[in-house]
Amino acid sequence: MHMPKNLRLIPAAFSLCALAACSMFASGQPLQADVDRLIHGAKLGKSRIGVSVIDVKTGEVLAARNSEQDFCPASNMKLLTTGAALWTLKPDFVFKTELRLDGDRLVVVGSGDPAFGDPEILQNASPRMTVSDMLDALTGSVSKAGVKKLSEVIVDDRIFDRDFVHPSWPKDQLDRWYCAEVSGLIFHANVLDVYPRPGSDGQRPTVSIDPETSIVEVDVSKARSVSSGSNSVWLKRDANENRFQLMGDVRFAVTQPVRVTLTQNPTFFGQLLADRLERSGVVVSGAAAPAPGGGGAAQTVRIADPGESLSGDRTIAVITTPLSDVVRRCNVESHNLYAEAMIKRIGHDVTGQPGSWENGGAVIRMLLTEKLGPNSAKNTVVRDGSGMSKDNRVSPATMTRWLAALANDSAVAPTFIRSLPKPGEGTLERRFRNNRPKNELRAKSGYIRNVRCLSGYVIDENGRAIAFSILANEVPAGEEDQAALQLHEQVVSLIDGYLNRDGAPKAPSESRPARGSGVKPRR
Repeated sequence: MHMPKNLRLIPAAFSLCALAACSMFASGQPLQADVDRLIHGAKLGKSRIGVSVIDVKTGEVLAARNSEQDFCPASNMKLLTTGAALWTLKPDFVFKTELRLDGDRLVVVGSGDPAFGDPEILQNASPRMTVSDMLDALTGSVSKAGVKKLSEVIVDDRIFDRDFVHPSWPKDQLDRWYCAEVSGLIFHANVLDVYPRPGSDGQRPTVSIDPETSIVEVDVSKARSVSSGSNSVWLKRDANENRFQLMGDVRFAVTQPVRVTLTQNPTFFGQLLADRLERSGVVVSGAAAPAPGGGGAAQTVRIADPGESLSGDRTIAVITTPLSDVVRRCNVESHNLYAEAMIKRIGHDVTGQPGSWENGGAVIRMLLTEKLGPNSAKNTVVRDGSGMSKDNRVSPATMTRWLAALANDSAVAPTFIRSLPKPGEGTLERRFRNNRPKNELRAKSGYIRNVRCLSGYVIDENGRAIAFSILANEVPAGEEDQAALQLHEQVVSLIDGYLNRDGAPKAPSESRPARGSGVKPRR
């Protein structure tokens, strides 16, 4: 795979930051009074609110409130990450995970693909696959290559660093799926799916797991089966080991899995694959000495040493995922692991070093400088790619200028805009039910404790787009939290009405977007 040594930056169609700055004095900001009225009327208590609304084509500022102040963006951080990934890797980029033979050793080379073995991706594949189907296909490729015996299974995860957990993520949530560890070899979204089933009343429940394997066990001694009430089960994981304990009551067999994060995922996948190979008849040397937790083959599994040379005589399997699929799952479902994999991947591709939060964040700041100007980069804090860290900071004005730059780049705009959910899908599934815009809305929500954000586009049938960012911080739980959500929808409704008004300027005739704009009219 070609790894670019330097960041290639696409020249801007026009100087967006300069144009936006000039327009603040030229336009009178036609939506300003209405936005001020909405904020003043909202029951937001001591919440801190920032708003920026701009015309994508011209950069005209239509409304601004605390727009240059820094806010915690929560999952709106994914807009910076996915945009940077499309600019750096290019929309036609494909992640590749490879199985190679190096003599009598099997080498698994990770590409940081967050979709590798993700059941949500597999069920939409053609043909549709389960996780077990995929593992069978991988072990089958080894058998078809004529391999009868292996001395080692080596997982080469060195495309990323081995800092799997961000230091500013909430320590009490690291076993939750949305805090999955970030590794150079990712499998099954780096989580274990557990399906509890009740036994007799008062007795221990039973469980099945996915991916199915003998190398891990789930302790059910602290859980119980009940004949009344409801399911109230959760999973605990040892801090540094893949040892799990089911807690709570089980009344019904679950249809949606109880999820828990795995640790040391490259090693876990190597153990999982070796276990499957043994079952398929491929002998893995040294398998007689069982590893902790079961699965004798795990003793012959290791991760690549930092300076180790692994050539690989033959490539026997390649599993690919288009970047466009990764970007869409990241933004529609707000999948944190996908964003973190992308920030590390762009760090690797630009620097040639193992991808990290530090070098990936530096790439985002480089792009902010190139696309928007040095002040935007200087005033933006990039700690992670997903927004789980409360230390990220970005201003609403930077967010809308970033969105405008993406929309005005015809090379990335279609992929980026299609990656954002519409009302009724993904994280917007339950939003705008009673206030659906007449024009097309594509937007990303953002939520962590005391933070409520929404940023995106409203696009009319001619392709004219308005970018907006509404960032609410220090929002108390309860009434104020709901008021922040309502404010999001009210501002979007205001923009929608602005685009529909007879007096609002229109895009050029024949339903074509303006020159330099990547926004396409709906079909």
